[in-house]
Amino acid sequence: MSSPTAPARGTALLAGLVSLAVGIAAWWTAASLPVVPDYVLPSPGELVSRAVTLFRSGGLGVHLAQTLAEVLQGVLIGTVAGVLLAVLFVRLRWLEKLLMPVIVVVQVTPKISIAPLIVLWLGLGIGSKITLIALVTFYPILVNVVAKLRGMPTAFDDLSVVLGMSGARKARVLQLPFALPALLAGLRVGVLQAVTAAVIGEFIGAQAGLGYLEKQAQDNDDIQVVFITLILLCLIGWVLYAVVDLVERQVKARFDIG
Repeated sequence: MSSPTAPARGTALLAGLVSLAVGIAAWWTAASLPVVPDYVLPSPGELVSRAVTLFRSGGLGVHLAQTLAEVLQGVLIGTVAGVLLAVLFVRLRWLEKLLMPVIVVVQVTPKISIAPLIVLWLGLGIGSKITLIALVTFYPILVNVVAKLRGMPTAFDDLSVVLGMSGARKARVLQLPFALPALLAGLRVGVLQAVTAAVIGEFIGAQAGLGYLEKQAQDNDDIQVVFITLILLCLIGWVLYAVVDLVERQVKARFDIG
């Protein structure tokens, strides 16, 4: 049986596809105007042709794989760090008071200012980009999970005492399942920030990646490659967001969470 929201989702999807088609048509029309040169606005057809050529040569695939590897590993590390810190902060308030000011300072500092420091410390390889991505990913997860765990009913604590659960087992069996919707909500924000962080890190210093490729294209006045990398980065962010959103909706439906 389809859910009551299925028609609404279908309508939203159709509206999105129509909007995308209209946008592409408007872009194609604008690019076809004599007053708009190719070096200012290439047409979608030209970009597709150039992207296919780059993929066949192997260059674009390498850079795409590099950025995906950075984002996925950084998000995974950031998620684990955010959840572990959240559990510790709820149990040890003194630890939260000790570390949270430092965490907040790091988060409010522009990442484009932190990135050169991380690159200098960790080098031009993938490690510096993963570190930067983990830094921006874990904070929304940390804040959401801490708030959720602090609202956990006292019956959960009583149950853990009755069953003689250790702290680790309580976190695994009771706290993490209870905080899962909050974790996924934070992850939706985190994956978008992760793509931005990857590009910043690759702009500052890298040997591969879509951000690195875009910077090279900018230096060479190659607007087609700039557009291609920008579109691919948008697609990565959109796909990751859509996957997390789908998982979140499934979790809410499975556990009847509003």
